Amino acid sequence: MSANKQHPFAAIVLAAGAGTRFGAPKVGARLPDGRRFLDAVIEHCLTAGADPVVAVVPPETPVPEEARVVVNPRASDEQVTSLRLGLAQLANVTAEGVLVWPVDHPFALATSGLAVVDAARRTGAPVVVPVHDGRRGHPVWFARETWRELMTVPEGGARAVVHAYGTRVHEVGVSDAGVLRDIDTKDDLDA
Repeated sequence: MSANKQHPFAAIVLAAGAGTRFGAPKVGARLPDGRRFLDAVIEHCLTAGADPVVAVVPPETPVPEEARVVVNPRASDEQVTSLRLGLAQLANVTAEGVLVWPVDHPFALATSGLAVVDAARRTGAPVVVPVHDGRRGHPVWFARETWRELMTVPEGGARAVVHAYGTRVHEVGVSDAGVLRDIDTKDDLDA
């Protein structure tokens, strides 16, 4: 039996933001190889073994057929709004947790997603974050036991939930600098 069947998990790709600092929604931004950020991140989630992969996107965004589509029409909302829309899609899914992957981290590798999920499987930690050069990055694992808090946290979003778990957050070291590469501006993409 494959590991993801023994430890089923989902992924949520957060891609509904306006991309104000980038100058356009990042959901349609392209990597140097021509792929959209969205397509690359969904591919990484699938490679890591997530099932289902939920893409939270703005209206009228084409999404690869392998992913479930959730539309967030309010690009100006906090990112936690998109996370909650994605989690709502997972209420009846058999998943022990969810890998949350912001679309502005398209350079993080599928192997980092696999390392995070493997660490969650081995440790049973409620939250697992990848760490490179001593800094936390993305994607982040949230065990199902944390979902209620993610749905109800009054402010601070997922970051506040991670902080609330304190010493129960497991950090897994990865050699992938892409986990830290947050594409906020076009200059970040060129760097």
